[in-house]
Amino acid sequence: MWRIRSNRPAPVPVRCGDGRHVLHTARLVLFTPRDVLDMEIGRATGADAVAQRWLGWPVDTLVNAETAEHLLGIDDGNRTERLRAFPAPMRRELILPTPPPGPGLTQWLVAVDRATGRVAGASSLTPAEDGSLGLQLAPAYRGQGLGTEVVAATARFGHAHFGLRSVRAGAETSNDNCRRALDAAGFEPCDGPSRHTLPDGRVIDSAWYRHTADGTSHCASVRASAAARR
Repeated sequence: MWRIRSNRPAPVPVRCGDGRHVLHTARLVLFTPRDVLDMEIGRATGADAVAQRWLGWPVDTLVNAETAEHLLGIDDGNRTERLRAFPAPMRRELILPTPPPGPGLTQWLVAVDRATGRVAGASSLTPAEDGSLGLQLAPAYRGQGLGTEVVAATARFGHAHFGLRSVRAGAETSNDNCRRALDAAGFEPCDGPSRHTLPDGRVIDSAWYRHTADGTSHCASVRASAAARR
């Protein structure tokens, strides 16, 4: 089990359980972040200027380019070594396990490249907000069709893990790469507000998409959480 003083992460799960989730695609393994470091690496995938043109996160939440590069070079084999670059108080915070969120709250997944063991991207799903999802890819993994793979997996996450018949996503109208990925993943245009405000306050022209499934289910983690609340 997890030891607070260990720099070794909990093993990558092979199936859902204990409030955590895992999905597999052809090139990726997506799973609930195990610790704060997993979360920080996931966020670093979208910290560069190109990604922020579309994501619009507040400036004070972004790491600098050097830190992002360091984080994105971490895998389970070199994690202990790379953690030494951070001050001791920060190391202690980074290895803290992340508690799994409740079923209605935003669920984060980190997407790990099977070939390298490094985080290629991250996605989110908020079941309580009409199955709203989002994603980002690290710079080295863009332009390879992985956006379609991540968004399709996250849609499946909503349908087969949370029992959602439909999930939705928004994109800036000029974000052709994102819109192509949604289209390739089987999303269809749907109604939505024509203007959207990003977290940093920038207002954009927006397009909306929806993915539906006839058959849905709840995975072991969601079923166990529901049973625990009774």
